[in-house]
Amino acid sequence: MQQDGVGTVDVTSHEDARAQLEALGAFRGKLGVELVCPWWNAPVMGGLLALLTFAMSLDPPFIFLLEGLCIALMGIFYALARRRMGYFVNGYRRGRTRKVATGMMLAVYAMMALSGAGARVWHLAWLPWLATLGSFAIGYGAGLLWQRAWRADMTATL
Repeated sequence: MQQDGVGTVDVTSHEDARAQLEALGAFRGKLGVELVCPWWNAPVMGGLLALLTFAMSLDPPFIFLLEGLCIALMGIFYALARRRMGYFVNGYRRGRTRKVATGMMLAVYAMMALSGAGARVWHLAWLPWLATLGSFAIGYGAGLLWQRAWRADMTATL
């Protein structure tokens, strides 16, 4: 019989039910620790989005180089999360987390457009830097909001 509190098991006796309730209690006790992301999670997300935003202000070969660097860094970020937590949760799960992720992406896309237009259309050297800082702030803040929404969604279902 599975006793980790995660799976569904047929319960045929009082002892089975007691064992499942104890497993569920142990799982709930462990859940608070499991759902805490490391302190560097949100700043890393903000930094990756800032790099992507700044890339839009560069010439095409450098755009691709910086985007390639971001993809490699995202792979490292993914691997570290998998090693620490045993799984990786994408930002588009459902419920509140999807709303936070969608809002973050729309705001970052606006910053990316601002960065590219500032460098290529309006020729304002300071605008890509401002958009990059804006993307970092958006990514950092959305990372914190996403973690809070994910914890709320996960604990509300138990």
